[in-house]
Amino acid sequence: MILLIFLIIIIKFMNNKILVIGAGPIIVGQACEFDYSGTQACKTLKKENFEIILLNSNPATIMTDYEIADKIYIDEINLKNLIKIIIKEKPNFILPTMGGQTALNCILELMSSEYYFPEKNILGINKKTLINAESRCSFYKLIKKNGLKCPDSVIIKNNFNLKNIKKFFFPCIIRPSFTLGGLGSGIAYNKKNFLSLIKNAFSFSNEITIDKSIIGWKEYELELLIDNYNNIIVICCIENIDPIGIHTGDSITITPAQTLSDKEYQNIRDCSFIILKSIGLKGGGANIQFAINPINGDMVIIEMNPRISRSSALASKATGYPIAKISTQLAIGYNLINLINDITNNIPASFEPSIDYVVLKFPKFNFEKFNNKNFLSTVMQSIGEIMSLGKDFKESFIKGIYSITENDFLPSFIKGKNYLNFKFKLIKKIIIPNSKRIFYILDAFRMNFSIKNVFILSKIDPWFLYYIKEIINYEKKFFKFNNNNKLSFKKIDSCSNEFVCSTSYLYSISGNYNNEIRYSINKKILIIGSGVNRIGQSLEFDYCCTKASKFIKKIGIDSIILNCNPETVSTDYDVSSQLIFDPIIKKNIFFILNYFKPIFIISQLGGQTSLNTIKYNNFTKQLSINNLINNICNSKIKFNNFLKIEKLNIFKNFFLKNINDLIFFSNILKKPIIVRPSYIIGGTNIKILFNNYDLIKYISLFKKNKINIFIEKFLLNYKEFDIDLLTEKGKIIFFFISEHIENAGIHSGDSMIIYPSFSINKLIKKKIYYYISIICYKLKINGIINFQICCKNKIYIIECNPRASRSIPFISKATGIPIIYNYISIFFGYNIFFKKNRNNFYFLKESILPINKFLIKKLSSEMKSTGEIMSFGLSIQECFIKSYYIVKKNIFFNISNFFIYLKYLKKIDKIYTNSFYKKIFFDLHISSYVTFKKKNKYILSNKFKKIFNKNIFTTYSMIRLFLSSLNKNYTIIRKINNF
Repeated sequence: MILLIFLIIIIKFMNNKILVIGAGPIIVGQACEFDYSGTQACKTLKKENFEIILLNSNPATIMTDYEIADKIYIDEINLKNLIKIIIKEKPNFILPTMGGQTALNCILELMSSEYYFPEKNILGINKKTLINAESRCSFYKLIKKNGLKCPDSVIIKNNFNLKNIKKFFFPCIIRPSFTLGGLGSGIAYNKKNFLSLIKNAFSFSNEITIDKSIIGWKEYELELLIDNYNNIIVICCIENIDPIGIHTGDSITITPAQTLSDKEYQNIRDCSFIILKSIGLKGGGANIQFAINPINGDMVIIEMNPRISRSSALASKATGYPIAKISTQLAIGYNLINLINDITNNIPASFEPSIDYVVLKFPKFNFEKFNNKNFLSTVMQSIGEIMSLGKDFKESFIKGIYSITENDFLPSFIKGKNYLNFKFKLIKKIIIPNSKRIFYILDAFRMNFSIKNVFILSKIDPWFLYYIKEIINYEKKFFKFNNNNKLSFKKIDSCSNEFVCSTSYLYSISGNYNNEIRYSINKKILIIGSGVNRIGQSLEFDYCCTKASKFIKKIGIDSIILNCNPETVSTDYDVSSQLIFDPIIKKNIFFILNYFKPIFIISQLGGQTSLNTIKYNNFTKQLSINNLINNICNSKIKFNNFLKIEKLNIFKNFFLKNINDLIFFSNILKKPIIVRPSYIIGGTNIKILFNNYDLIKYISLFKKNKINIFIEKFLLNYKEFDIDLLTEKGKIIFFFISEHIENAGIHSGDSMIIYPSFSINKLIKKKIYYYISIICYKLKINGIINFQICCKNKIYIIECNPRASRSIPFISKATGIPIIYNYISIFFGYNIFFKKNRNNFYFLKESILPINKFLIKKLSSEMKSTGEIMSFGLSIQECFIKSYYIVKKNIFFNISNFFIYLKYLKKIDKIYTNSFYKKIFFDLHISSYVTFKKKNKYILSNKFKKIFNKNIFTTYSMIRLFLSSLNKNYTIIRKINNF
């Protein structure tokens, strides 16, 4: 009888297997919004007693944490791996609608392949619906069939002859199908530009549309949910403040829509219902984009996404409606009428959200890291975004500016400028869309531009310009008003406070209003988040904040998170006890301390942003770190003085306060030299100067003579290591050392990193441990800390970061040790989790570079990657093989003069050199590298044709290792350990 019950339980468990496809590494156009939706989907499925199998290649996300899914495959999202997992795990269902365009394209390949998987068991989408929505040709036909309008267009395939089109009307918009983030799209203004854009578009898709220009029209998008019974609700309507011509991900957006009449809203609402029903979408979310002509009110449908979209995370956080959770429940068979919204606990999910505040989204750009022109178009280029909430547009706008700039004032470029010259510059900057256009509009109103003039230049609706001008008119009054300590906290409850609900979503408004805080007698801890995603500070810190918040809640303490990023899991409704959506600035932290009175502040988990926020402030409740340690570790001059006192190896260095000193001392130190500012993120403005030409080029970046720069001798051909450790009162508890493949000179965020290290012996590891332990003991450091060191003849400590590093999620998943849980446990007297057994695997972390969107000529000491992937294997070669199956189109090869015969590297389309000399050489005589040829195996010779070059970062042993990994036909004579 017991055996029978056991078998029934096993059969029931086996019938609930579901494969969830993630979004892969963070790229421009597909960031951590999909990790948020995927994580929420996995948690929902767990509650429904599904066994979850997850496919995702991103180690930085909480989605690939051991608590989220039952089985996790950290591997590339492609058809080959998908079929392998299906054969091995035999899932009953697949959920692909939470992984962005990557997951949809992968599931379309599966449905089009010879391998059979029942289409009815693919949840939330089917092949016909997917093609009708994603293929612009099919979508436009469907729109016209239903009597609706789409832009006048010509649809062409890859084999189409352009000569067959008789007339072109310029400007026109080119859009490829099955792409994300506007990849391959563009606006053609003439024939020459048109042909180059067509060629570029066909490199990403076999089908493109040439749309008649609707530049200057107003753009709106609806977030919708539909169940299997054709019940449809609109979550919210999002309006782009910028007109069409700028990708919606790069535009400032607002909800609820402010310039849309009720008649127009009802029209686009009815159209969206017709589209969803005719396209055949069942059980899931969708996003539909509309354009409306501001002159005559004509409306056209631009496109549709038959999945949880990038805007869904924003809509979910703005309204308080858990879109990803409800969408997952709809996909597994629930209907909207019977589901309850968790935010309110007493309102059905079919109740459309209603909000009594204004929400703005501001995009974050990193043009300063690339060689691209600062110009916005139909291709998405923003790296992250923030969300701001206020009682009206003006308050929400000001808070949005504070959040994106991380300051409590409105920026201005006027100071010290010639009036006439700057006026002409303003006009140019407002006409041409760029990442700082909104700041130039503020300056235009400061210089008494009229609303009409700014509208003519920018085509931004006068409604928004009127209130932006009001902000400038009352600028001083606003600042005084906001600094009077008169703030109240309001709830995000998705029902405009019409019903009683115990939500944990909060935002602050200025004025004497009733507080809607849910008071608790529990002790509280404030976690300062990392704010907007950017290059150098991204999803990794959200992982740390999420894990910490969950553990704090488990031990019976209320966790409060301060953050302004709508993309992340840490700002989900069930992660913290109280979530405050506000700018991460000093003033807001003081208000939170006054209202909630937390016992501790955790600032080590939010990256450099949280540390900079508490830098000069006397917050006595900081957990594990104080201002003294923060200032010593982050200030290069103070840290080097400390190393000097402790008689540890330091570089020859100088601290400079003006350009004259920079010229003088750079000649005292023999070049190459490296220049480093303090308190930075992602290696910002760190440069390696090899000669006087580089020095002059660097000096030209400064507009003033006064600078605060630290220069030191740059050590060539030194190996670089990352060290992450957990300490308690200066005593090291955990010590992890990972090795860079590249030598010192490439930023750790861009370099390949291998854990565990393999090229140094136990004696050197002991020396490194000894040096680090001295620093930790003398400074009495508590908590997580990260060191970067370089080693050759001597061991040098490059820098110290008294916070969680970008590699914490990678190390946690490689070792199986929950570092963040142990971090919290140390301070509350709990036992730590220690894993003594070692595995035999090597783990490789490889950066993902946005080469499709930005011009990257070389890697340097300034970080440029947006995301990362992880691979592991029993040998380092196996790690390389898995990694380069993932990043197979372009390989950045960190050496200048290396000869290779491309015939034997068929898997690689291009090889880029990464050195300071921008040349690529190809040697057609492969025999110089091959000792002998036998049975199609090419044995590499130990003797390489070496060309002397001081600027080489990658060692020759690493090149041989790298080549042997690209193709199994290549083998290396010597073992890895002998390098």
